[in-house]
Amino acid sequence: MRRIILFLALVAAWRPCGAQRLFVTDFGAKGDGITLCTRSLQAAIDSAHTAYVGSGVQQSVILPPGQYVSGTIYLKSGVTLTIGEGATLLGSTNPFDYVKDPVCRWTALIFAVRQHDIGITGKGTIDGRGWEVANNLVQYIHLGLVDDPLKYDRPNETNRPENIHFRECENVTISRITLRNPASWNQQYDQCRHVVIEDQTVDSKSYWNNDGVDIVDCSDVVIRNCTMDAADDVFCFKSHSVDGVCENVTVENCYGRSSANGIKFGTMTRGKFRHFRFRNIVLRDTYRSAITIASVDGATVEDIEIDGLRATHTGNPLFLRFAERREGKGTPCLKDVVIRNVEVEVPLDKPDAGYSYEGPVEDLPRNVSPSSIVGTPGHRIQNVLLENIVFSYPGHADSAYAYRGCSPEELAAIPEWERRYPEFSMWKELPAWGLYIRHADNITLRNVTLRLEGEDYRPAIVADDVNGLTIVGAYPCVRPCEARAYTGASPYNSQLIANDCGKVKVDSKAIKVKRQRSKGSTKPAVDASQTSSDIILAQDNSTPCSEGATLYKASLFGCKSNGTTLNTASIQRAIDHIASQGGGTLVFEVGRYLTGSIHLRQGVNIQLNEGAILVASPNIHDYDNADGKPTLIIMENGGLRMENGDIVAPRICGLGFIQPTLENVRLFSSSIEQSVMPNN
Repeated sequence: MRRIILFLALVAAWRPCGAQRLFVTDFGAKGDGITLCTRSLQAAIDSAHTAYVGSGVQQSVILPPGQYVSGTIYLKSGVTLTIGEGATLLGSTNPFDYVKDPVCRWTALIFAVRQHDIGITGKGTIDGRGWEVANNLVQYIHLGLVDDPLKYDRPNETNRPENIHFRECENVTISRITLRNPASWNQQYDQCRHVVIEDQTVDSKSYWNNDGVDIVDCSDVVIRNCTMDAADDVFCFKSHSVDGVCENVTVENCYGRSSANGIKFGTMTRGKFRHFRFRNIVLRDTYRSAITIASVDGATVEDIEIDGLRATHTGNPLFLRFAERREGKGTPCLKDVVIRNVEVEVPLDKPDAGYSYEGPVEDLPRNVSPSSIVGTPGHRIQNVLLENIVFSYPGHADSAYAYRGCSPEELAAIPEWERRYPEFSMWKELPAWGLYIRHADNITLRNVTLRLEGEDYRPAIVADDVNGLTIVGAYPCVRPCEARAYTGASPYNSQLIANDCGKVKVDSKAIKVKRQRSKGSTKPAVDASQTSSDIILAQDNSTPCSEGATLYKASLFGCKSNGTTLNTASIQRAIDHIASQGGGTLVFEVGRYLTGSIHLRQGVNIQLNEGAILVASPNIHDYDNADGKPTLIIMENGGLRMENGDIVAPRICGLGFIQPTLENVRLFSSSIEQSVMPNN
């Protein structure tokens, strides 16, 4: 009794001044979980709508605690359906209790068609009991009572009831409710204006095609503070009409779990998408892509911004696809996309294992797919910024299992497949482990980190037919990034393959570039915008050992600056790698680096930035003997090399210093003694 009194008090406090409160129980509805209440619920809504028309005041239809079984009901203008705490609207398990609306051409539990000022609120639940009604529908199809193609052994999604379907409505508010167990899409808003969906909980995993929310050709939509667990796409945006416009959409402070995509544009994309903002999104266990933006049916997609997204245990970070399965109206495009402050972790296992309706096993063989930005020769993706990004991949790609090479001929062999259903795995094996870009213009990577847990035979990034690729403050690395620099397993020592690309600029913490062009290509193999160094993995905040030197950060090879970890092996590995690349400078940033004997190679310099200290080990057994005496830095073969006709040796420079710990250990051994470091 106290619970009912409290509920009524809350409703009284919430309702607008002058609004009627109509209880469905006054219209004969029984909350026993057995009695079919469709007519009673509809009578209450109709009565509230009549009162609204007469007074102009919003009305409320209330479901008090209990379980109310219903088939299709229609919400009408000026009416808010309030499902109170402890109340559940239960979808009937009889398929014949649902209407397939002639305008919407869908089946649903709650319809609203061409209405305004409507809403569903309360702390109660809408439970479509989708598994039961869908399986009952299958039986009726087999009996010949329902006409349905039963493709893939499931009824057509339009014949299975959604929980909510609103069409051409204005001023819609859906708040605080829990939506569970639809038989098809969960909640669809088609050609609606001014829609607010907030503080909503969704458990949509009872049957196939269970999305979280579908926004179709709507404008001025806000989705916020929602938690959605879906067997299909979580936040899905579509355009069904060539004249449709989906615009001014904000999604913020939301959590999603999905055995398909987290954020999904498509697949039906016929009209326009513009002015989308996503902020503070958390995703996990996403089988397909955390972010999918596709235009494949003639749509224009522009001005999309995603700022703040964290996705764990996700099959793929990013999939941008521009193609054309069917001709649209106007000039299609996919452009002006900004994705920033995003972190995604990709596992080696299947991310959605355990879902009742988990995603299908992809076409195999293929290794773990990279993120991709892929247009076609006639439909190029334009103006994409990736900023402050961390994508982590499991690696372990096996070229004997699936292989895609990076020669111009092998890249040209990747099919365009404009009419194929767009998914990140549609090409099976792709030639990069981190990011694959094709047929695109003006792509910028700013402070983008690609991490690899294990070895991969592919390079980190492949750009094919890209005009205007800028990489600033970005680098790939084998995880943990502090352990070792990514070298690229054979045959790729380059981290970026640029094939038939123009205006490529690699700056700051960037990557080694291999430029190539196809036979007959008119694009330059070398671009004037290329920086003086192909690899920059360390910032230079001190006097360099030589102008234009290729710099390598010591921490990327596993060197620790804590003053206690012995770094001898890590430093030697770095020196040997730099020597194998033709020379360069090993940079130690601020910190204390403990080491025993290290052997400098020809062409390898050491630079100690200000605050960096190379600490000699106090253990005599950590040293090798040079000329019969323990030595810290040994210059093999005198360390001599020729440069412009002069004899020079490896240099040790910078504003840091070496700290000796044993008096009987020589700092240097060489035919030319080095003492060029300040404070040494």
